[in-house]
Amino acid sequence: MPQLKKAKNKSGRRGNNEGSIFQRSDGLWCGSVTTGYGADGKPVRKTVYSKTRQDVAQKVATLTVDVFKNGYAKVTTVTDRNFELLCWEWFSLFVAPKLASVTVESRRRLMKNHIFPTFGKMDIANIDLKRLQGFFNAKTKELAIDTVHKMKQLMNNFFAYAVEEDILTKNPMVKVAIKKNSGSTKKGKAMRPEIRASVLNWVMGNPILKPIVITFTLTGLRPQELNGLKWSNVCLDTKVLSVKEAMNRVIGFDAEGNVTSRGTTLGTTKTPKSIRTFVMPDTLTHALVEWKRYCDANDIHSDFVFPNTETGAMRTYSGLRSLLERFKKSHKLQDEGITWYTFRHTFATVLLQDKQNPRLVADLMGHVKTSTTMDIYGSVFEDAHVEAAHVLDNIFTEIIKKPSDSKPT
Repeated sequence: MPQLKKAKNKSGRRGNNEGSIFQRSDGLWCGSVTTGYGADGKPVRKTVYSKTRQDVAQKVATLTVDVFKNGYAKVTTVTDRNFELLCWEWFSLFVAPKLASVTVESRRRLMKNHIFPTFGKMDIANIDLKRLQGFFNAKTKELAIDTVHKMKQLMNNFFAYAVEEDILTKNPMVKVAIKKNSGSTKKGKAMRPEIRASVLNWVMGNPILKPIVITFTLTGLRPQELNGLKWSNVCLDTKVLSVKEAMNRVIGFDAEGNVTSRGTTLGTTKTPKSIRTFVMPDTLTHALVEWKRYCDANDIHSDFVFPNTETGAMRTYSGLRSLLERFKKSHKLQDEGITWYTFRHTFATVLLQDKQNPRLVADLMGHVKTSTTMDIYGSVFEDAHVEAAHVLDNIFTEIIKKPSDSKPT
């Protein structure tokens, strides 16, 4: 019986769509798989790297299965796979129109200052989990964790879009891990109790500051809500004040994301929940009646409750801030960290310290969730817990001082 010839061990090229594996002169193993074809007919290839051939082979196999299962990506119609161009286009078309211009500026800054310097010039297909995880590991040491989470959300949404549009076959951000926030870093800093009375007494002699400070202190309005408050939303007879609009900062950008203009306009509140109604305390009602008389006597005519006193136009945030800064300087309060938000925080803190229902406080603050109020002002309850511990301690001490009539069993 004739012997069968031994099959030769071929070390030539791998089969179509099976990818190629090779070792570079520096010892690093590389694998490459065709994932699509450009409009010019040239193949678009995805390259993976590792220190071992086995690891590269596994990565190539995964890519190959993706190609067989999903077919070539529609990236065939995308001639420029530059990450920065694609991400910028996505953000401008689908994200920016939904956000306030202040938030748009913040997100654009994150992209220009942190994301694009690392990934901007890369082919989107070459941005993998390993590179992304290394990037975010480094950023957690450099930036506030809240900022890093915003960048993660931004990039995850972009890659999800790329998958949905068949530019990529999978989202490399899915397994990126970042340490969780240990709690909200945003804390409501109320005015120190020992200076509250002094500040309120000092503003009583200022006819412009007095009604503004009283309104902030007794409603907890945001500065942009106070600036957008109209007399048509204040009923002095029924003592009702309604927040329906707010001053919005408007920022203009050029095609490259650079700020070209800044301004303000009357628009929507921060969230739908921010539209709310207050029953005004008598102190606030009297202050507004007095302010209205002052405006009439000084020919300040405006639809806005607290307008620019010279023009009658809506007061800007910078104008409101300057008013407070001059007051702080005249009373040597520069080191107290007082801003207009301080009065808002004081409003919430006083209510919670008075054991008012957190849900009520959240509604008055215009927070969508009670948890938001608790995250910011939770320290109020921490102080209450400490006080409760002292009370229990005192009760226990009193008990053990009294002789017991019964004997232990």
